[in-house]
Amino acid sequence: MPPKGPKKPKRTNKPSPLQRMQEAFGLVDKDANSLISREEFVQAMEAVGIPQDKALKLFARFDPDGSGELDNEEFFAFAAKGCGEVKGLFKPGEFDDEEDVEKIVGVFKKWDTDGDGVISLEELERVLIILNPSFTKKDLMMIFKQADANKDGKIDYHEFTAWLKDSGKKKKR
Repeated sequence: MPPKGPKKPKRTNKPSPLQRMQEAFGLVDKDANSLISREEFVQAMEAVGIPQDKALKLFARFDPDGSGELDNEEFFAFAAKGCGEVKGLFKPGEFDDEEDVEKIVGVFKKWDTDGDGVISLEELERVLIILNPSFTKKDLMMIFKQADANKDGKIDYHEFTAWLKDSGKKKKR
């Protein structure tokens, strides 16, 4: 048997939560003016499948001064609290009707940024950076494992749909 290569470094929670928050701020602050406007925030949320009405409610929650813009401090408060559990952004039963298939397809396509028909770990991480910048690698892996039902290292449309529909239920392990 050939000798093994150098040991891989252990996974850590790098980048740090502060670095993730800064990365998220940069992704959302499109005009790079060090403020996130309501429009920039809504666009970022819509880019990961969050409807405008929910995005506006989230924005209002983290804009206590009502300025219509989030500075670093306000955005970091959002980042520290996140949006809650990712699936919690979608109401239980929201995707139960056949008419809602288009909504699921739309969310799936927004998460599948390279268009290959599956959501990779990296694509899920991109979504989490926007929705909950304070997530850890452990959080990322837990969500990925929950959604990747067949354990093939990617989330296909059927797995994604089942995962979203399971949003109001607890799974036994």
